[in-house]
Amino acid sequence: MLNLSAEELKIIRHWSENAETSPFPQEAALVNRLRRNPGYRGMLFSPKELQVILHWADQETTGHYGTERFLLEQERKLLDKIESYLNDE
Repeated sequence: MLNLSAEELKIIRHWSENAETSPFPQEAALVNRLRRNPGYRGMLFSPKELQVILHWADQETTGHYGTERFLLEQERKLLDKIESYLNDE
């Protein structure tokens, strides 16, 4: 389980906005879990949840034509942290 900070959760919440109406149970469950933590306390995420978060990040940060990603520094650090954790798993 990977622990993410309040600042990292703010980024993830932004990425999850389009998933609020997702028909996929895993995405819906993760969105609901994020909603139940409104105080931006740190949260632990399983590898499967982290895969969903990476999917959200990909949807939110890919350019209009899918040719390159546009990331803020904080987003890049978060993605590096998640990918590093999943690669070590």
